[in-house]
Amino acid sequence: MKILTDVEWIVKIDQVSTDFKGQIDDLTAVVGMVMVGRLYGWRVIRLVNSRRLWVLACRLFGDLKNILPERGLLAHKSVGLALVDKAGDYWDFISGDTKALPLHQRKLSI
Repeated sequence: MKILTDVEWIVKIDQVSTDFKGQIDDLTAVVGMVMVGRLYGWRVIRLVNSRRLWVLACRLFGDLKNILPERGLLAHKSVGLALVDKAGDYWDFISGDTKALPLHQRKLSI
């Protein structure tokens, strides 16, 4: 796995933006995903974004699991990730194969 430096990210974003053909709102969404993903990690980004945007981001930037940390320095701030961690298997939740999250416990002190 290669975690990109800040300068490498800027170069990559410039390249992707220059080569991009499509809706500008999709481009801004995936650029935002990777920039926030640098801080929160790909697990949070996959959890809070649609499959369509995840696939588009991976098409434009490469597999996000290979260029973003699994859990970034700010991952602890994600209540959603904390709930999924408590509920069980992450990938079961992503695929919809798990029971509902314990929303009555969503006000976690993390």
